Amino acid sequence: MRGRIGAALRVFGRLHLAAVLRDWRRNVFTVVGVAVGVTLVVAVVQLNQVLLRPFDAFGPALAEGAGSEVLQVIPLVEGRLPAGAVAEVAAVPGVDAVVPVTAGMTQIDLGGGAEGFFVLGATCAVERLLGPFDCAGLASATRLTPGPGLPLGMSEDAARDLGLTPGAPIPLPGRAADAAHLGWTFPARAPLDGMNAGRVLLATSPTDAGRVLGASDHLTSLFVLPHAGADLSGALAAATDGIASVGPPRPQIPAIYASSKQTLDLTAIAGLLIGVLIAVNTVLFGFERRRRVMGTIGVLGATPRRILAGFLGEGALLGAVGGLLAVPTGYLLGAWLVDRFGRSVLSGSGAELALAWDRSIIALGVGAGAVCGLLAMAVPAWQLVREGPLASVAGFGGVQAPRRVSWYPMLAGVALIVLAIVVLRRFNKGEVSLTVGNAGIFLGLAGFTAAMISLTPRLVRVLVTPVAARLPAIGRLAHGDIRRYALMFASTAAIAALGATLAIGAQTMQALLTADVSGHKTAGLPTSLVIEPKSMLDQRPASIDDATYARIEEAARGNPVDDQWTAVIPSPTEPRLIVGVTPGSRQATALATPLGDADRLWNGLRAGEIGLSVVAAGRLGAAAGDTVTLPTPTGYADFRVAGVFDPAMLSDSPIGDVVLVSGTQAAQRWAAARTRVAVHFPSAPEAAAQVDTFAALGEGLSVYDNDRWRAAAATVVPRFFEPFTVTGYVIMGIAGVSVLNIFLLGLVQRRRERAVVRALGATPGVEQAVIVVQAALLAAACVAAGLAGGSGLVYLQALTSPVNYGVQVDWGAVGRPLVVVPLCLVAMAAAAALYPVLHARRLETAAELRSN
Repeated sequence: MRGRIGAALRVFGRLHLAAVLRDWRRNVFTVVGVAVGVTLVVAVVQLNQVLLRPFDAFGPALAEGAGSEVLQVIPLVEGRLPAGAVAEVAAVPGVDAVVPVTAGMTQIDLGGGAEGFFVLGATCAVERLLGPFDCAGLASATRLTPGPGLPLGMSEDAARDLGLTPGAPIPLPGRAADAAHLGWTFPARAPLDGMNAGRVLLATSPTDAGRVLGASDHLTSLFVLPHAGADLSGALAAATDGIASVGPPRPQIPAIYASSKQTLDLTAIAGLLIGVLIAVNTVLFGFERRRRVMGTIGVLGATPRRILAGFLGEGALLGAVGGLLAVPTGYLLGAWLVDRFGRSVLSGSGAELALAWDRSIIALGVGAGAVCGLLAMAVPAWQLVREGPLASVAGFGGVQAPRRVSWYPMLAGVALIVLAIVVLRRFNKGEVSLTVGNAGIFLGLAGFTAAMISLTPRLVRVLVTPVAARLPAIGRLAHGDIRRYALMFASTAAIAALGATLAIGAQTMQALLTADVSGHKTAGLPTSLVIEPKSMLDQRPASIDDATYARIEEAARGNPVDDQWTAVIPSPTEPRLIVGVTPGSRQATALATPLGDADRLWNGLRAGEIGLSVVAAGRLGAAAGDTVTLPTPTGYADFRVAGVFDPAMLSDSPIGDVVLVSGTQAAQRWAAARTRVAVHFPSAPEAAAQVDTFAALGEGLSVYDNDRWRAAAATVVPRFFEPFTVTGYVIMGIAGVSVLNIFLLGLVQRRRERAVVRALGATPGVEQAVIVVQAALLAAACVAAGLAGGSGLVYLQALTSPVNYGVQVDWGAVGRPLVVVPLCLVAMAAAAALYPVLHARRLETAAELRSN
């Protein structure tokens, strides 16, 4: 066996490695192409890791010091585990210790900008999870500094950064100014330093942490340590049946991350695809140059399997080198994405992001690069083997016959696009899972790319025909190149069109969703003030306590006041929002548009029934009059469906799966928190005049009249989409590299063909004109495809909007991206053609013919 492997490696070294080194100029282009694509993959994977890391504090980071046997009991209603569950779990045979924990994210704003903190309240048994850190001594009554409200502790470094001293008030969102104070500080310690970049607020008990987070009677989770060798999974599941799930510690992810992950994964896949397409161009040129040599080797006895394996190994090697080169650029791009996109998505969540170097990035880059190289080499290598050695030997002098791109990619592409539309139309109504729905976007883009590869050569040939008729010398050469290198032109156009599609799609959805959200309040609550304990779409739990609500009622001076209550049934992919309102109130009608008898819905809510959004009804398979089973903090319960509705106003989370109940039922059955208050005035000017009055009633309150709501929407919504828009333009820039790549390779690899054409009478000016015509044709094809693809992507994203954004966004067009993106494509093609046009004159015809 060793002898065979050694012989195979020696053959690979003589035939393939030597060829790679000898043809290093072409292979540099392959390596660079792979590196460009893998850079996006590395960056996006880093961003995903950094976004998740702060939320490890809810599970994995807390249990890090206790070993792999720890189990976590997580309530089915987020943050609402009954305190009585501690005794029930502790009574299970084989339990060594139970650690009750109340935890959550919050923000502290002392005027210099908001700082995110992880709030942790637990008994001192938490040392069993984190390791000893003098828990009892840190929070002992004798060491606590007196002050207003609850005593909270933070690290000495964090207190110094914020300018806080023991006894100073700590402003908490939605609470009075005297709700809490800095009771003690502690030196930086390893277990706590690893949580949320060291930004941790310690409470003296789970109850105190619950008061900070608005859930004083409930726990966030339990950590269970078993006796050695005990298997508790089944017994714990039975003890907590209907109120909690049991499993290894896991992070608690904000709802918005599920929808953002769709676009992040899309970007990573686009990066891999781009790396493959750029590498394919260079591989194809190299194959045409080596075709005769490999054909001769086949005639002399090399088996097709050995030739194919050698080429695949060559592709993997080049790809791995490109992936290795992508590690530093991917890390830098990842740092930019964390700073630009990560902080935008998690703004207001309380999470602190920190990018740290990890050696696994090297393995990721090399692995992704090897995959790119393999995929790029697979098709041309298989084609070479399939044609056989005699056909390869006959191809002296490069590509003789036109290479036609089959219609099969077109047919496959259309089938994928149709499948994507079918899947997403069902996803729009909640009839398929988030994973399947997100796959629909990928199917649509894959289908578009496949169709582009098949259509581009045919479209360009149609466009070049008038040029050939008016300028035969130029048109025939351009037409001949396009026919000979059809797949390379097609893949280059596909890269550019993919970038244009992503840019148009992201920028258009950004504008459409901003316009939609901006009009929500004016349409539903035009003469009201909307008061929330956090800014719009901040991804952290926050609530308005009873004391602050009483002050709001007093300040309303007799104007109607109604509130909204919220609880979350969490899921990594399909979270569900419980929203409590006063049935039939102005806020209720602004939030929900009943599909059917409105009075039936509101009367049903008053009687204890529930309403379901279209997405929730689709996922539960229910309609008006049906009975559904939902989890509550005390167990599953059956509820009758009063009606189905469309969400008409963005709630405090972009979740489309909404269960609407009365405010009383939300507070009693789900222990929901008060998350929004609406104060109704006779007119909009009267409401606007009272904004400052209500903003002063509690810490961190956001008060919106019509103008402030529009301004917030114009600021908040773009922060989620701008990074994706920028990424689309970055991909277009990468496409420019691909266009430059194909022109430069044409100059380098086709020197003999160019010399023969020159000897037959073509002038350098003609060759320059051919390059200009080819660039213009590519730009025209890319513009047409980009506009069509962008419009199609907006349509697909609009279908996902009820699930991913919480409201239905209608398909539409926005002028700016439809102008800017085509101009960028034209500029990109012009820039890519500039150097090849100038370089085209540098060819010694006689010397080149003699050398060959």
